[in-house]
Parts: sequence; C-alpha cells; structure tokens
Amino acid sequence: MGALTLDEMTWPEVQEAVSAGRDTVVMAFGATQQHGPHLPLGTDALLGDHLARRVAERLDAFVAPTVRVGCSSQHLAFAGTMSVGEATFHAIVADLVASFARGGFTRIVLLPTHTGNFIPLSAAMARLEEPEGARVVALTDIELLMQLALLGHERLGVPMTEGGLHAGEWETSMLLAVRPDLVRMDRAEPGYMGEPEAALRALFEAGVEVVSLNGVLGDPSRAQPANGEAYWEAAVDLAVRVVEDAAPR
Repeated sequence: MGALTLDEMTWPEVQEAVSAGRDTVVMAFGATQQHGPHLPLGTDALLGDHLARRVAERLDAFVAPTVRVGCSSQHLAFAGTMSVGEATFHAIVADLVASFARGGFTRIVLLPTHTGNFIPLSAAMARLEEPEGARVVALTDIELLMQLALLGHERLGVPMTEGGLHAGEWETSMLLAVRPDLVRMDRAEPGYMGEPEAALRALFEAGVEVVSLNGVLGDPSRAQPANGEAYWEAAVDLAVRVVEDAAPR
C-alpha cells in the first residue's frame, strides 16, 4: 500500500485510514546545523524526510513531518546552527507521542537522523510513559551509524576515517542520492581524519570545533550518488528490522 503523507491529508482522511487498519506513523528527528562548507544546514532534516518515507513505505504507514531542530549544542560554534536543550527535546518527544496516540495510532516509530539526537532520544524513551493502547519504537543505538561507516569500508572501499561521522563520505553520498542540487562538491574538503570513535568522544565532550575547524568529521571528496544508494538500502533495512523486532505490548 505504501506510505501516506500526514501533511497532505485532511483529518477525516487520516481517521478513515486509521480505522481501516493503518495504525503506524513514522517520524524522523533531524536538525538544523552546520555540515561543513559543502552541505546545507538542513542535511539531517532532509535525510530524515527520506528515511521516514522509505521506512513508512515498507511498513505501509503514515509518514509525519520531520522535526527539524534537535540537540545540536556541539555545533553552536558554527553560524546558522539551531539547538534545543535535552529537557526541551524530551518534552517534544513526549508531547508528540501523546498527540499521535490521541489520534488513534497504535504504533509510533521515531527515527533520529542526527548523531546528537540518539542519546537524548534514548533518555526520552526511558522517561516516557507509553500511552495506553500504543507502542512506541525508537532507534536509539548510535552503533547503527557505525554500521553505515563499516559498510562503506567493507563494501565500497571507503576508509572509516573518510566515511567519518559528520559531513564525511557516507553522509554526503546519501544527500547526493536524494538532493544533489543542495550539495556543493566543489567545496568538499576533509576535516578531522582520526578514528570515528575518538571523534565521537570529542564531539560530545567539547564540540566539533575543537577537532575540526571546518566542521567536517571525515572526508567527503569521494562521495557519489551510487554509494549513497547503497547506504540508503542499508539504513532502511536496519531501521525496519529494529521496528519489526520490537516486542509487542
């Protein structure tokens, strides 16, 4: 049946579809933040739009609008970045889940597409009082990002240091595959080229600017749409597997 776009429907249409058995809604949590000199501030939100739709298509679900501001304090040294605190993020998650449950959805899928949202989403889930009659499934394992970098290394010949964790080869390739008009490959340049695990620690402990003056963790120079398609297939498969493996209420 494919995905239904919540934004484009009237409330009676939504209610009719829910009553007919479409009980799942998928929402991504992106960000508006720097992504180096070559990617737009909305990269994580744009990736969220695409991931949520692809997952919703696989689940025959509704796709909700992406939340376009997240926990991005690690990037505030760079112009244009927007961020909310973790308490605010937790409240947003709780309020949106309650809204979906009130509207009749019985399975609510939450997908972070910004590295800095994984830990806050996990904390929000730990605090969440799951609504009566609804099941909330969230991707909260940040190791899923490492699996994409590993895929690039093992299948595509992209070293882990180039794949990076932010605005590197795999993230740039993924945006090239869906919004090539927004990628400035003529400005693509390497940033921090150390091990991804060390970059992750530095990112959360001190901020991106401490290890990368241009805001890039990795090297996007070899990014290409074909690689992006491979990453997308893996990302969607991982997300759907997490949802389908989640224990029922």
